[in-house]
Amino acid sequence: MFSSASSRLLLRRLPSPLLSQAAAASKMSRGKVTSHSSGALIAKHTRFLSTASPPPPTQTMANANSPPPEKIAPEAGLGAQDAMKLFIQHGVGRRKLNEIAVEKGVTPLVDRWQRMVATYIETQCHVITLLGYTPDERGIGLYTQHLQQALASASPEVQDMLRIAGRDTYRMVLANAFDLPLMEEQESKGEMSIVDARNVMHKVSLRMQAPEVLEKVAKICSTSVAMTDSPEAQQIDMARKHTVIQQVMVDDVYLSGGSSSLVSECGFGEGEDGYVKLQFQLAEHQGDPLISQYVGAAMMKLMESAGIDLAALQQQAQAQGQA
Repeated sequence: MFSSASSRLLLRRLPSPLLSQAAAASKMSRGKVTSHSSGALIAKHTRFLSTASPPPPTQTMANANSPPPEKIAPEAGLGAQDAMKLFIQHGVGRRKLNEIAVEKGVTPLVDRWQRMVATYIETQCHVITLLGYTPDERGIGLYTQHLQQALASASPEVQDMLRIAGRDTYRMVLANAFDLPLMEEQESKGEMSIVDARNVMHKVSLRMQAPEVLEKVAKICSTSVAMTDSPEAQQIDMARKHTVIQQVMVDDVYLSGGSSSLVSECGFGEGEDGYVKLQFQLAEHQGDPLISQYVGAAMMKLMESAGIDLAALQQQAQAQGQA
């Protein structure tokens, strides 16, 4: 179902919707403030999309001879989330997440996180293919665009139903990939308040912009690994920079300091488990505009330090999407 290019691209992800937040911050910095009401609801569906160029569409027997849909109903989005949950709970997605979970302590956190993201996207691609979209990032992008348009006129109740469905699917993926009783803990403790979430992400954004963090990213990314100027070589180099940012985010922003780390300071415990628990709780508020502003601006600085031109990548992706 997936081409080799698609499979490689699926493994090149950042760990959260930071790219979406960076994109929003980029728009605000250029004076193009977008509406939050619909964008926040779509954040759950685009949390794992990288800024890398999408691969060519990969058609399947289900839609090989048919054009993609021109629109989608909100009810179809809810149905897609239900299908995602089914496959994550009982299908191939669950088996892949279980395989990731048993590698704890053996495989680095960033590697397992990327595989978790790949599993999420593969599952989403399977689902949207049955709605007529191509099983790749271009298909996900078109599906997301259509869903955003549908939600613009949907009732607040339907909008919130879809937000909650996306949040719960993401949380289910986290809990299974890291074999933690996160769903049970959340039910007993309740949701993190918006005030606490904003305070946490403000601390994260400040740590992301610390001079030593930016300098570390710049130093590691200063030497290109691209042997040629070919698109494939440049994509490999871009994937490396994304991985560097992710590794620094985990090691130097969230977990640096052991018992005095940011996740410990915020009350989530030490190490990997604390990091995963924090991400689980933040899922409730990842569409918050103030959180997006905090983290988006900080992520832009990290990307600049890594030598990534986010605006140029967005323009490239838009141009390819219109091709």
